[in-house]
Amino acid sequence: MEPIRLGSIGPEVEDVQRRLEALGLTCPSDPSVFDPATEAAVRTFQQRRGLIADGVVGSETWQTLVGASFSLGDRLLYVTRPLMRGDDVRELQRRLNRLGFDAGYDDGLFGPQTVAAVREFQLNAGLLVDGIAGRETVEHLLRLHRSHQEAPVAAVREREALRRPSRRSLAGARLMVDPGHGIADPGLSSADGAQEHDLTWRIGAALEGRLAALGAHVVLSRGPNTSPTPSQRAAQANAEDVELILSIHLNGANSPRARGAAAYHFGTEVQISDRGQRLAELALAAVLDATGTQDCRVPPSISPILRESRAPAAVIEPGFLTHPEEGRQLAEPRTQHRLAAALTHAITHYLLGDPPSTPARMAPVTSARSTL
Repeated sequence: MEPIRLGSIGPEVEDVQRRLEALGLTCPSDPSVFDPATEAAVRTFQQRRGLIADGVVGSETWQTLVGASFSLGDRLLYVTRPLMRGDDVRELQRRLNRLGFDAGYDDGLFGPQTVAAVREFQLNAGLLVDGIAGRETVEHLLRLHRSHQEAPVAAVREREALRRPSRRSLAGARLMVDPGHGIADPGLSSADGAQEHDLTWRIGAALEGRLAALGAHVVLSRGPNTSPTPSQRAAQANAEDVELILSIHLNGANSPRARGAAAYHFGTEVQISDRGQRLAELALAAVLDATGTQDCRVPPSISPILRESRAPAAVIEPGFLTHPEEGRQLAEPRTQHRLAAALTHAITHYLLGDPPSTPARMAPVTSARSTL
């Protein structure tokens, strides 16, 4: 879809405003004009939902906004392609999980694990077992709901998985490295003209080489000249049955002073992926140790690569491409290989438990002559 942003006019803007107001977010009295008040409401919605808070209604924000208008029972929930999504699906997943039927994390996607949980619930309740959350299934579920239930099954399973390392070596491990963006969606650009899609590819390719040298089977989500969507990347990871996903992006801001590294894991206001959080924390710690840049933390997110993949996943942003020095140094091969070494360290630590030797720390940015 064409992004709807500041300055846009027309019925699609009025539709966005109507949906935002239904969620309690105030928009201007003059409909069909995407003005600063509408932009502020969009940013607030994006922040609440773990989306990139850029104030622009792109495809991901639009799908999330539409999904937010559904309550459990408003419609039949069944298997579709692409998957049905919305707040009603999230509520269904929460209620099933609290009753002990493992619907996975409340990601709002009516996928195979949720269908299996619905079928199991129907079987136990003596209902028609069809995997469709229709009126009878939903009404029965609402009658049996227990708000005092302990942690959902998915959370318990993930915490148990974190208690012990999954491997003794990287030999044979199936991993996905996801260089963000692509040639058709280049992402950010630095003041020197370096493009995000090219730099993430270079870092990702260097990381793939290091992991392969340790015996891992590495799936690259894209090539240097391809641009799969985030949902296509998650679907590829699921089809390849990978053990983890590390997605590489770069950050940017209107202010050239903004700098630092951040990492993201799947999480909503009530639930997070413990394994994804652990991977994100290790990736960020390794990057900070290698670069000395500022710590921008590990917030939750519902981006598709995190939400739609079965494997634990993290997004790492090792720096701001819009910072004059950080952007210049991110484009240097030396920095890219340092980052690849740091991320190899993080993945190895995650899978094996015992950390290998820490990569050499790089000097922080302090002047035009310093290195990242």
